[in-house]
Amino acid sequence: MSRTAALAIALLGGVAAAGGCSSGGGGGTGTGTGTGTTGARTGTAAGEGVTLPPAPPLPGVPQGLPPAALPPTVTAELVALGERLFFEPRLGKDGAAACARCHAPPYGTTSEIRTTTLGGKPNLRHTPALINLAWTRALGWDGRHGSLDEAVRAHWKGQLDVAPSIAAIEADPVYRAHFARAGRGPSVDLAVAALAAYVVTRHEGDAPFDRFERGDAAAAPPEAAKGYELFAGKAQCSTCHVPPLYTDDEFHALGLIAQAGEAGDEGRGRLDPARRGAFRTPTLRGAVHTAPYFHDGSAATLEDAIDWHLAGGRGRGAGPDAIDPALVAVTLTADERAQLIAFVRALSPPTPPRGPIAAPGASGGGAP
Repeated sequence: MSRTAALAIALLGGVAAAGGCSSGGGGGTGTGTGTGTTGARTGTAAGEGVTLPPAPPLPGVPQGLPPAALPPTVTAELVALGERLFFEPRLGKDGAAACARCHAPPYGTTSEIRTTTLGGKPNLRHTPALINLAWTRALGWDGRHGSLDEAVRAHWKGQLDVAPSIAAIEADPVYRAHFARAGRGPSVDLAVAALAAYVVTRHEGDAPFDRFERGDAAAAPPEAAKGYELFAGKAQCSTCHVPPLYTDDEFHALGLIAQAGEAGDEGRGRLDPARRGAFRTPTLRGAVHTAPYFHDGSAATLEDAIDWHLAGGRGRGAGPDAIDPALVAVTLTADERAQLIAFVRALSPPTPPRGPIAAPGASGGGAP
């Protein structure tokens, strides 16, 4: 049994005994595969000469992650359609803003800057990464969305344009073939289901440290192993960033209070007044690629984010009522800090998630 597996079992067992929540669906810490339907349907746009081959199989769950219990409605055909829609600019109200405009693969399905709405106003929060959501119970920085379908519909309504965008792509024979392969003709409901299926299968695992734990001594720097011991011990990071997903799927206040002239953000307090200022614990998997950090994007680098936690969230003068009791100041030596950073960096692959298999072209046609 690996060190992270042993720690996960110990931590999650303690949470369960206390009546708290676990780190999400799926038990164990071994390698698993999705349990949705792979399918083998072809798609044809009748009379228009467009026939699609069977969709690629569903992505497997990488090493280092728990098994993913995907619903049977997540099919290979839906994922392929959802991937195309995710990069489709015609879904935007301006006809040029795809989901990937903010959830950009080169930045770990987040964005390098605080994005704006299509009207030019700053978004309330930094774009969250769409990573390992198969194990997440409620979505968004404040957990307001109870399902991916709900989250997709809310964002489509807010940033994109539902009915007109479906009408725009409905005229595209390649899209009609994709919808047919997924089981029926173009509709908002099927498009939402396809986007949700694509997002829920964005798994991030098999990081250098996962390979190091499997015996590949060259996969991660020697400092990373010492950093893991600090992560799980002295630095107390694993209290909230529970392996193997490196999140507890919970909400915590980090002392990120508003400064003079800034509008405050209630976070989870919008749903539960007792949790004012609390935000979701993001996964550390893939974190190298998702800067800036925190719900407000206020930490420019991974080192800045780690230092904020080591300082106990005191950087803005927040009082104890604005800081989760689990976040305490920890003093590390310079060597220990470097080791901790090396470990967190070893939880990310060398390159961020890739772009689309076949991005739609300017006319929306693109390759099948």
